[in-house]
Amino acid sequence: MHYGPLVAVIGGGIAGQSAAAALSEAGALVTVFDKGRGAGGRLSTRRDGPRQWDHGAQYFTVRDPALKARVAALVAQGSIAPWGGTIGTLGPGGFVPGEGGEARFVGCPRMSALVGALGSGATVYDVELREIVTRGAKLTVTDRQGEHFGPYDGIVVATPAPQAVPLLALEPALATRVAAVEIAPCWALMLAFDAPLPLPFDGAFVDPALGGGMLAWIARDSSKPGRPRDRETWVVHAAPAWSAAHLDEEAETIAPRLAAAFAAVTGIDAWPATRIAHRWRHAQTTRPLGQPYLIDPRRPIGACGDWCLGARIEGAFLSGRAMGTALAERLGLRLSQASSSASQ
Repeated sequence: MHYGPLVAVIGGGIAGQSAAAALSEAGALVTVFDKGRGAGGRLSTRRDGPRQWDHGAQYFTVRDPALKARVAALVAQGSIAPWGGTIGTLGPGGFVPGEGGEARFVGCPRMSALVGALGSGATVYDVELREIVTRGAKLTVTDRQGEHFGPYDGIVVATPAPQAVPLLALEPALATRVAAVEIAPCWALMLAFDAPLPLPFDGAFVDPALGGGMLAWIARDSSKPGRPRDRETWVVHAAPAWSAAHLDEEAETIAPRLAAAFAAVTGIDAWPATRIAHRWRHAQTTRPLGQPYLIDPRRPIGACGDWCLGARIEGAFLSGRAMGTALAERLGLRLSQASSSASQ
């Protein structure tokens, strides 16, 4: 029996899963490694008892024709749905609804469902990999405890840019390019209330002139399709500058400060039943690579992520798809028509 080349994908977010899917379709045997308890990256969903929050990426939009067709099929299946909530800007003069524009989509019943919907379904291990090592013509990866995994015929690095740099040490020129990418952090706050809040919106970009520029986004997470309607949940994202200035503080200290800022900008005087803060060290790409992926000129090692093309979920998907297609070609795999066209 003939088996395809063995490939490891480091990072189980959308870019990594998209790369894994492209490689699997081309005939590779793919294993996805993620340091989290499950795949998803910023698409992960936080749970606390019966409550849940999309505390990272809030929604996504689609412009690429091939991805639009894929999303339409997934909407029909029920794993993705348009979020028709009232979204606009919250400023000193109050809330101003947006003028529509692109449709906003979310995973159902949570954003983390996007990983399965758009990804490969490859096995994900709860392990943090630190180093790629060459062993003859093969490659192995080593975790923080020194355990080796492999050998592999190819490797895709799909982690946040700062974590990708040491993994690309075999080709310093690639590591240097990735190191030049800039990513801003974000403190997120998850709130739950026992009763609905009387606010005229479901999502709002916060004007920097409001609340001292502390907050960037607030959303009624429970307004998204497929979410439990018997409880009111909100997500608050702090502004990048404020998040960076307070990045190393404890979550227990950050949570009451962000909750107070939420109350101040909304005028809501209600005590939350739940209040949880989460630190995203690598949240928003502010200076991207400027191309879909990188590939080692001498070894079957590549890198991709939302930091390549920008911070959009669509960008992460297209980056991973292009990376998977390029590595498949490097490994001599025959690409399907769908894989080839999706990478263009």
